[in-house]
Amino acid sequence: MKRTIITYMMLFISCIISSAQNHETIDSVVVTDYRPRSDKKTQTSMIKIDRKDFRFKAVLGTPDVIKTLQMLPGVTPGNEMSSTINVRGGTGNDNLYLLDNVPLYQSGHFLGLFSVFNTDMVESVDFYKGGFPAQFGGRASSVVDVRMKDGDMYEHKGSFSIGMTDGRFQMEGPVKEGVLSYNVAVRYGWVEAFVRPLLKAVYVPDVSYSNDYTRDGHYGFSDLNAKFTWIKSSRDKITFNTYLGFDYMSYMDSERYPEPVVGGSSGSSGYQKSFFKDGNRWGNALLSAVWERDLSEKRKMKSTFYFSDGYYNSFHENLDKYTDYKNYDLESNISNIADLGVKVHISDKTFGRHYLNYGVSAVYHLFSPLAQEHSYTQVGSVRSDEIKTSSGRHYHSPELALYAEDEFTITPDLYLNAGLRYMLFLTRNKAYNALEPRFALSYNPDRAFSVKVSYSEMTQPVHQVESFKSERPGSFWMPATAAMRPIRSRIVSAETEWRPNHHILLNVAGFWKGMSHLYEYTGNNVLPSPAAWETEFTEGKGRSFGLEFYGEFQSEKWDISTAYTLSWSQRCFKAFYSDWYRDRYDNRHNLVINGVYKAHRFIDIYATWTLRSGNRYTIPIYGSYYMGRESLYPNNFQVPAYHRLDVGIDFRAVSARKGRDYVVTFAVYNLYGRKNPFYISIVEDVYNRPTIKMTSIFPILPSIRYTMYF
Repeated sequence: MKRTIITYMMLFISCIISSAQNHETIDSVVVTDYRPRSDKKTQTSMIKIDRKDFRFKAVLGTPDVIKTLQMLPGVTPGNEMSSTINVRGGTGNDNLYLLDNVPLYQSGHFLGLFSVFNTDMVESVDFYKGGFPAQFGGRASSVVDVRMKDGDMYEHKGSFSIGMTDGRFQMEGPVKEGVLSYNVAVRYGWVEAFVRPLLKAVYVPDVSYSNDYTRDGHYGFSDLNAKFTWIKSSRDKITFNTYLGFDYMSYMDSERYPEPVVGGSSGSSGYQKSFFKDGNRWGNALLSAVWERDLSEKRKMKSTFYFSDGYYNSFHENLDKYTDYKNYDLESNISNIADLGVKVHISDKTFGRHYLNYGVSAVYHLFSPLAQEHSYTQVGSVRSDEIKTSSGRHYHSPELALYAEDEFTITPDLYLNAGLRYMLFLTRNKAYNALEPRFALSYNPDRAFSVKVSYSEMTQPVHQVESFKSERPGSFWMPATAAMRPIRSRIVSAETEWRPNHHILLNVAGFWKGMSHLYEYTGNNVLPSPAAWETEFTEGKGRSFGLEFYGEFQSEKWDISTAYTLSWSQRCFKAFYSDWYRDRYDNRHNLVINGVYKAHRFIDIYATWTLRSGNRYTIPIYGSYYMGRESLYPNNFQVPAYHRLDVGIDFRAVSARKGRDYVVTFAVYNLYGRKNPFYISIVEDVYNRPTIKMTSIFPILPSIRYTMYF
């Protein structure tokens, strides 16, 4: 069955390419930037961010894609500093990240402080919250479509940047003028230089008998982007892309103290040393080739062939060493998802008032989860009670999607888009079929005003597996199975936009989203067992609705934007509660104000103020105030409102003789030192009564960065 399906996939793709190549006799045209959706007048809930818009959306002086998205209406982050985006009541695990049309599975560096998208390489980002074009699928809440810029065909140039947390280098230019170019960028983080002394400075051991205590931590990240662009002919453009990213984080404790004499008498017969280490490794590897061809003046084809790999490894190591023997224990969880895929997309404007987009995508997923344990006792050089266990499974899951849509001009001011996407996902002993209709209508009585409505359905056949909402780094991905169905979402959007002049933009949007086949972990382990993970989850559903407001004012000196979201996000899991309850990220109010003042041709001052309702947690209760095993309902406690102010200033200098620009950035994160809760815990007060303790870990953080453009 699977071989037959795959054969039909390849046959269908071949037919599309062959059909496209039949138009070779048509007059040639020059290939330009291929952005078929840019002409859509019906597109709702989509925001385009050009590379210049990342400049002032900075954390610690570093512009970032995800941090920019977190400032938009309809989007809330997870915990502070995280690279999670919860879009219109989504789970945070239901966003499709595309790097030049190729999916990435790990989106964050440095606990989420930076995203994996290096803005030195980014040309633009199209962010979809609803009204999804038919070509996109596979996730339930949003699409983050990142396009990397081509290298310059005629001039060598680049940039170098160094800051407190990382350094960056980017270089581009022609290999053969007008024909072949390169664009390469690398980043390397030295966060460890600040993390290690910080850990030692802030921790005081609470064990009185310890006389030799150390705590240490390691953190490092790096990534590489490379893009080669080949203008093969006036009608053909071929690009080769690669991305490699790696993060490593470890946390270590060691303790040494005297070992009491057997029988409880005073003195010591030796020593005992305890050591434990927790660590995480995660990253991405991507290779792709993209062929863009102008089949005619009004028909274009884009074919993408790719390999994408996302991996995550967490481990816990413990060693108790005594004078004459030791106990050792190691537990690790490894997750890997590898995709081998092809996409063919055709944009067709040959039918007058109809603008067609259609194509096919096929991908072969390989999921490889593995859990390992190793323990032993050693006396001298002799080991005993040694145990080695390993449990894992391989999931082979082909996925096929066919889609088509028509952007139809009904009248000069009324436009209709109707599309349909079909998805087939094969997993162990199960095949899932899904039809995803897409519909959008736009009324544009004049160039300054528009009203749009849309409806779209999305299906997500992969699940991000986690034991609790911990905001921990990395992702553990698994396929839908016979026991865990694909996530399904239905999104209705409506918006109106008014641009009276080139200084002012106002946008008001409303949405409703329903989600089914959501899953929450019910087990007790840090991560579910790869051998039986499907049995440790319970199924539920979700819904969200709200209003979004966005305003923008631009002038020669000022660039000010305001985003506000009023929303409700709810869940219903019968295993936890019999009715609907508020989601953890039901942030009712979310406000972001961003401003840039061009004080001088060489000085820019910018600031961002963020305010949102606090996240929610489940606090067990007992009697009138005691906290036991039972809770009244899930997420029954809300932390105080989150708010902070970030500011920065850029000083630029230009060297005309050397052809270089220099920028020195001073930035301050959380200027007034707001102690926003990062996590909560339950402790006992002096009267042995349970008390809620909220911990903040990110105080005011100043930074400086030097950047040179050459």
